[in-house]
Amino acid sequence: MHADPQPRDHQPAEPPEHADTPRPSGDTHPASEFLSRQSTDFGLERAARPAAEDHDPLLGSRLGDVVIERLIDQGGMGRVYLARQQAPARYVAVKAMRPGRRSPAAGQRFQREADLLGRLRHPGIAQVFTAGCGRIRGEDVPYFVMEYVPEARSLVQGCRERGLDSRQRLEILLAVCQAVAHGHAAGIVHRDLKPGNILLDGEGRPKVIDFGVARVLEDDSHAFTETGEFVGTKQYTSPEQCGDEPIVPATDVYALGLIMHELLSGQLPYDVAGKSLSQIVKTVREGPPRRLQFADPALAPGAAAIAAKCLRKRPAARYSSARELADDIQRLLEGLRPQARLPGPLPRLLAWGNRHRPAAVAGIAAVAAMLLTAVAMTTSRPPTPAGTSPSSAAGSGPTGEFPNVSSLRTTPLQWLTVTFDRPVRSLSTADFHLTRNGVAVPLTGVEVAGERARWEIRGLEKMTAAEGRYVLELRGTRDGPVDFAGRRLAARARAVWQMPPYREIAFNLLDDAWRQYVVSMTDVERATEQNAGAATFIRPTVPGREGTIVLRFAAPFPIAAATLTATMAVWTTGDPFPYDPGARALLDVSPDGMTWTTLDTRKANQGGFSVEPHDIREFVAGSREVWVRARLTATREWPDDGLIHAQFLRSDPQHPLDKPFRLTLTAANPQAKPPPGDAPPADG
Repeated sequence: MHADPQPRDHQPAEPPEHADTPRPSGDTHPASEFLSRQSTDFGLERAARPAAEDHDPLLGSRLGDVVIERLIDQGGMGRVYLARQQAPARYVAVKAMRPGRRSPAAGQRFQREADLLGRLRHPGIAQVFTAGCGRIRGEDVPYFVMEYVPEARSLVQGCRERGLDSRQRLEILLAVCQAVAHGHAAGIVHRDLKPGNILLDGEGRPKVIDFGVARVLEDDSHAFTETGEFVGTKQYTSPEQCGDEPIVPATDVYALGLIMHELLSGQLPYDVAGKSLSQIVKTVREGPPRRLQFADPALAPGAAAIAAKCLRKRPAARYSSARELADDIQRLLEGLRPQARLPGPLPRLLAWGNRHRPAAVAGIAAVAAMLLTAVAMTTSRPPTPAGTSPSSAAGSGPTGEFPNVSSLRTTPLQWLTVTFDRPVRSLSTADFHLTRNGVAVPLTGVEVAGERARWEIRGLEKMTAAEGRYVLELRGTRDGPVDFAGRRLAARARAVWQMPPYREIAFNLLDDAWRQYVVSMTDVERATEQNAGAATFIRPTVPGREGTIVLRFAAPFPIAAATLTATMAVWTTGDPFPYDPGARALLDVSPDGMTWTTLDTRKANQGGFSVEPHDIREFVAGSREVWVRARLTATREWPDDGLIHAQFLRSDPQHPLDKPFRLTLTAANPQAKPPPGDAPPADG
């Protein structure tokens, strides 16, 4: 993250001397030719630096309120410079289009990258401050100004230099997944994730950069793709990028699986170095990836399962988004079993058969002959004596376990996965028993869904919100669960967790419940839109002046973890007249009402609705209070409706149950896990 702005009457601190020194690629394999001319490669993989005689007209020039000082990096279409901004006084990174690449189509794509980045507000994504088009020596120069990441290193290189262990590297990968998930939530797929496009700053925090080839999911146009070309980098290309298949969030998940391999094992699961384009396509689309292996027995099995799921050939078989991947990595780091499973022998056998069809056909024929022989021998045996039950002949019944639970970061437990060592016919709430501090809790409203060997019990959050020790036990009944041979449950399974003190505050503006939390309202008001929709929101009242609303929430315990959802909206250029280029909205949080941290910023043409929850534990941990502040500015009035272009907690009467404000607080992070020791036998 960039440093706090310095006072305007002071010069920014000089960046490190190595800022303009060529940085080696963070990729395990040497970078080679780019498979897409569309990739701006804003980052550490780049084309050769310009020769000394190739004078750069931008050096020393002024673009807007920044002065270009020196070249940091360059890619196929863009160059990245270190520049000094005047107000606030700080060093920034400026990306400008390279000379000779400024065709109308290239300019359109460059502007699109700025627009995409402007829609993203996340601490793990390099932030765009401003964008524009300057004129240097009679030529238009599109550019945008973004945060400068001091002492930046690529992901793999930075982790290696810091000597991070496997757990620390997984924690960094988790942060990367959360940043990519923010893009997915905004409908944006990166499409070129690789270690060179993920920087570690001087404090070891990751930043995702280069959304230059990103895809807006709702945009079905191919204006920014070229038939037959890859979009991405060959070592990190997914099977669907090798053909004419849709690009979806699971495409980024695939790249994150490749990065996971390189980050934890030092090598990629495929060796494509030196291969031709057709060989690369065949390897990526058909070749089996190597299993992820590294020296950490506590993490390696779960990490291998997660990576294997990321690298499945079909996008539908992977995690559907980086958010699901992040949740599974979080489970692994918390000591829980991830949802992902390594493929069993049958899927591996089928995959082998697809790759080796002649040998597979011969093997199938041999197996068929053996089965025919076995059937003939079985039919020649005498029948089973009357009165012998299948259960007594087949041994013990199925056993179950609780391998996965919902996150439990700041909310009560919502669901648990139940798996069996063999398929069972059915499962219901009658098969479970829940207690809190030893007292039975009725499972009213709980649902059990699934089939065969995998089930989920859902809807537990209301009955597990109270503080206490919970035990959920799979006991079974006289009728089940039974497997398909009629054998009953052989042993009970239990999950045990301690729910800490918990508080949730949620409201909209359609009644007066929100007023009890208000500390102050300055130059803002609660207003109802008259011309469209009759939505209610907090809005500024004085054109051009920032209005604020401050809310305070008390916790009856020291806060250990917290999340905050507080919606904001700023109209963009696509919205109806009168568009307000001066509209702005900021969301701040504080543990005491004095020290504030900005969580989100919305500006004209970089706005839209913010609906994602913010993890605020690092800002309020240890406090017994959470202060929330919205700062709203608008300059133009809507006819008959006033200043409606900057809004806070917009509440729609058509959806009165929606809560645009939600704060969750806990005193600790609970974990649900099976208790130590053998499971007790099931009831007879």
